[in-house]
Amino acid sequence: MNCSISTQHLGGTFTLQQLSGPFRDTKTVSGASATFTIPQVDFIHEGAYYCQYQTQVSGRDFTSSWSNIVRFSVTVELQKPSLSLETGAEVTWGQSVQMNCSISTQHLGGTFTLQQLSGPFRDTKRVSGASATFTIPQVDFIHEGAYYCQYQTQVSGRDFTSSQSNTVRFSVTVELQKPSLTLETGAEVTWGQSVQMNCSISTQHLGGTFTLQQLSGSFRDTKTVSGGSATFTIPQVDFIHEGAYYCQYQTRVSGRDFTSSQSNTVCFSVTVSLVQPNISVRAPDGGLFWGPQGPEVTRGHSLSILCSTEAQYQGGSFHLLFDGSNTTRTQSALNHSASFYIPELDHSHQGNYSCVYEVTVFNRTFSSTQTEPLTLIVKASLVPIIASGAVCGLFILMVIPAVIYLVKRKTESEDHTTQMISSAPYGSGSANAHGAPNRPGDTSENENIYMNTVDLADSGHDYKAAAEDLEDDYENFKNTSTGIDNDYEEDAIYQNYN
Repeated sequence: MNCSISTQHLGGTFTLQQLSGPFRDTKTVSGASATFTIPQVDFIHEGAYYCQYQTQVSGRDFTSSWSNIVRFSVTVELQKPSLSLETGAEVTWGQSVQMNCSISTQHLGGTFTLQQLSGPFRDTKRVSGASATFTIPQVDFIHEGAYYCQYQTQVSGRDFTSSQSNTVRFSVTVELQKPSLTLETGAEVTWGQSVQMNCSISTQHLGGTFTLQQLSGSFRDTKTVSGGSATFTIPQVDFIHEGAYYCQYQTRVSGRDFTSSQSNTVCFSVTVSLVQPNISVRAPDGGLFWGPQGPEVTRGHSLSILCSTEAQYQGGSFHLLFDGSNTTRTQSALNHSASFYIPELDHSHQGNYSCVYEVTVFNRTFSSTQTEPLTLIVKASLVPIIASGAVCGLFILMVIPAVIYLVKRKTESEDHTTQMISSAPYGSGSANAHGAPNRPGDTSENENIYMNTVDLADSGHDYKAAAEDLEDDYENFKNTSTGIDNDYEEDAIYQNYN
């Protein structure tokens, strides 16, 4: 404070006096003014002050009247605090958020207050230092917005409050984890069958909606569930369904909608699974027998090889594979089967046969697995052997009655000759001289013809050899018959002679 006077009596003393307090200070100056300084103002210094001037003139003291009064008050000036957001500006619902308020002051031991700018939240912390950390343990949507802080302290029994700090702001969001998508069926799905995919998420915000989306297609399906997972089913898979899929989860929290990020992708392809066809044979004109290795067909006969399959798809074609040839025969399927005709079998057709079914579905061609090989055996014709046996049998049937007849006739001839010899006067020698049929060789030859015929009837195995034997016996028989006829002529002549 400065006290001054207008006078010609310089070199006096100025006095500064607190009107209602103990403060008093004097300054002797050579001039007409003096400046008083209170280096560290305290609350005891505040109030009203006046000053006076005292001087000595010719040995006498003179004092001026009081000056005007000046007054000041003492206060504590607190700096503006600083508020910082310890967490990010976007806080996940249910998590905690922290803010720190600090001030630079010598008046410690005060109280920090955190206040929501446009909301009800308010919190205070009394600290011994110059900062305080505020925590909101579980953030909800009512907590988002702007915040500021202030510092309050007491100095010499008086309360002082700082100005408002800067503001910080955060928003509250629901952070949904990335869902997990799994393919319940295999990565290769048969056309027309069903496929299942499961989408699941780990979250406390249940009761939302799962969405399954085809990555590069039009398929989309949604399911609202009470739990944390949903199963999606495509009942009849077609080729338009194959490809990659992902899912997402949407939920509402405190009236706000939130959507998760896309899940991982799963892929599946669609294929046509054909059952293994069947292969069978039939012989339209006979000659088919089943042996231990498979069908046996007589050479020269016709044969049909039939390929068939279950009624899965319309149309298609069958391929007949033969290990004895590099070529493959193909025929369109009619009523899910095809017949491959071989008009006349020979040994070149002998071997292993198998069928393959092929069908085109939505411009894609699919083939079945091969059937188990069918082994076809071509056998020589039995007609020549059967014909030889038939001829021999017929010959036997013709020869046996002839032999019986000849034997009987021979016997009667011998009896007649014997009677003639007995009545002749010459005796046995004259009969021999005239060629009488008393010849042991004749009976032996007839017995040989008979035995060959019986053996032929009993054997039935070597028809050719038997036929040759019969031919030889027949020649002998003819010769013998000629001799017998001659003997009969001689007998007739002899009787006539008698």
